[in-house]
Amino acid sequence: MADDNSAAQNQHEEAVAQSAWTLKNVFDEPTPSPEQVDLAINALAEQEADEHPPTANLPEFHPPSPGFIVTSEATGITYVVGEFIGEGSFGAVFEAADEWQNKLAVKVLKPAGTFEEMHVAAYAEVQRLLHLRHPNVTYVYDAFVYRETFYIVTERCYRPLSVLLYQDWVDPSQWLTPLARCLLQAVQYLHSSNFVHQDIHFGNVFISFVRSEMAVEGQAVTFKLGDLGITKLAGEIDVQNTRLNPSMFAPEALDPHQFGPLDHRMDLYHCGLLFLQLLAGRELSFTHQEILDGAPRKLAELLPEPYRTAISKALRRHVGSRTQTAMELWRDLNPQPLDQAQLEPGANV
Repeated sequence: MADDNSAAQNQHEEAVAQSAWTLKNVFDEPTPSPEQVDLAINALAEQEADEHPPTANLPEFHPPSPGFIVTSEATGITYVVGEFIGEGSFGAVFEAADEWQNKLAVKVLKPAGTFEEMHVAAYAEVQRLLHLRHPNVTYVYDAFVYRETFYIVTERCYRPLSVLLYQDWVDPSQWLTPLARCLLQAVQYLHSSNFVHQDIHFGNVFISFVRSEMAVEGQAVTFKLGDLGITKLAGEIDVQNTRLNPSMFAPEALDPHQFGPLDHRMDLYHCGLLFLQLLAGRELSFTHQEILDGAPRKLAELLPEPYRTAISKALRRHVGSRTQTAMELWRDLNPQPLDQAQLEPGANV
C-alpha cells in the first residue's frame, strides 16, 4: 500500500512539474496572428481528415483515465479527472472536479498536428474563452500542458440541448423563450466583441444548473453557448477559411456572390435553424439545393406567430434582408414593448 501511495504521489508531482504551459502564458506570450491561427487550425483539420495522417512529428497522446490527478502550475489548483463525456472537433472531454468541489469539464486536445500547431490552436481557443466571458458563455477556469497534451478546464454543464429533442414531455413553446433569451444574449455579446461563432447547433448549446450553496434541490436552469474552437473575428471569415458542419451551411456559405458575405448574420441563421428544430421537436436536415431554394425559411412560415415572422426572417437567404442583430431577433420573438413596471425595484424581469 505504501508503494502504491508513493507511486501516486510521484505521478502527481510529475504532473505538477510538467504543467509548463499554463494559463498565465496567455498573458505573458505574444498573441499569435490570425494568419498563424488559421494555418495551424487548417493544418490540424487537414491531418484529421486524412485517412493516413503523418505520425512522425505528432506527440504521443496521453489521455487521462478516471481518478487521474493533476495540478495546474498557473493556479495551483488540483483537479481529479472523471468519466469520459464525449469528443469534439479537436479534443476529448472528461468530467472533472477541483478542490473547491466545482463540477468541471476538461477538454484534452488530441494531437492532430505538430506540437507547435497544437500550441497555436490551443492558445487561440483559450484567448477567445478568456476574452469572451459572459454569463451565457461556458466559463474557462484553467489551461495547461501535461506530457505534451493540452488541457483546457471549463465549467461542466448538464447536457447539450439535443437532449430535449424527441421527448414527449417537452413543450417546445415553454422552452423556446428562455432558451432564446440566454442564447441571443451570448450571441449579441460575441458580435459586439466583433466575433462570429460559426457553429451554433444543438451540440454546442448547453443546459446548465445554477448551483445553490444552501438548498440541495431546486436549482435554477439556464442555457450557455459553448465550443468557441472555431470562433473568428468578423473580418477574418470567408468561404476559404471557414469550416462548417455540412448540415449547417447558410446560403451565403454556398453562394456568397448571390446571397452576400459571410459575417455575423450567419450566426443568426444558425439560431433560426436551432429554434425551428426545437419547435419541430427533431433535428432537420437540408440538402445544399434545399438551402439554396430557401426550404428552411418556407418551413418556418408554417409556424404560428410570433415564431413565424421571427424565425422565417432569420432564415432569409439574402443576408441584407435577414435579421441583422441578435437583439432584433429577440425583439421579433417578444414583440411587446418593455414595460416601465419591469424596471421597478423588486420586479420579476
